[in-house]
Amino acid sequence: MESHLILRRKDREALREKWLQRAGQAFERMFAKANQDQLVTFTQREDMACALGQELATFLLEEHVAADIQVQPTEKRPPCCPRCQQPAQVVNKPKGRKEDLPERVLTSRAGQVRMRRQRWRCQKCRLVFFSVRPKAETGDGGLQSTGIAENGAAGSQGAFLQGSQ
Repeated sequence: MESHLILRRKDREALREKWLQRAGQAFERMFAKANQDQLVTFTQREDMACALGQELATFLLEEHVAADIQVQPTEKRPPCCPRCQQPAQVVNKPKGRKEDLPERVLTSRAGQVRMRRQRWRCQKCRLVFFSVRPKAETGDGGLQSTGIAENGAAGSQGAFLQGSQ
């Protein structure tokens, strides 16, 4: 299976340092003497530990998604439409920097996750979508049922389209 990450060793080590710094800050927030008067009951301790864990999980998700090769696929190998599998066309070309890409917020089990992805358009289906991988399929998260898109965010209650539904 091909890799979906584009992290060079130097970038990976910098990200590790960033992670260790965040984890250290989370530890200090939990165990610093100044915070102990707010962490008396078990519920207060549990709430703080879970909130810190959620922040760290969100950090990991955002960084992993940002390093994905499909953030900005090349036009030589564009992603395919999740409906008809035809190659898509880029909506608008950013100036090459990831910061210029449109931002999308997903609701995940870890909380709100921000990600930047290139947008693509299928001429046949007239569908605009964020790049996922060269070939997306129904049932793998590539398409959501209409009910989810209208009534709630991805990750909330609902079902993905399965098979030929």
